[in-house]
Amino acid sequence: MGKKYVCGACGSEFVVTRGGNGDLSCCGQPATKK
Repeated sequence: MGKKYVCGACGSEFVVTRGGNGDLSCCGQPATKK
């Protein structure tokens, strides 16, 4: 399984299964690790 992240603004949750370039963001803010 991947790493879980959540948006502090809207509560959307993401699972990252592959690394890549750049930062994960949602609603104009960086997503935080859950």
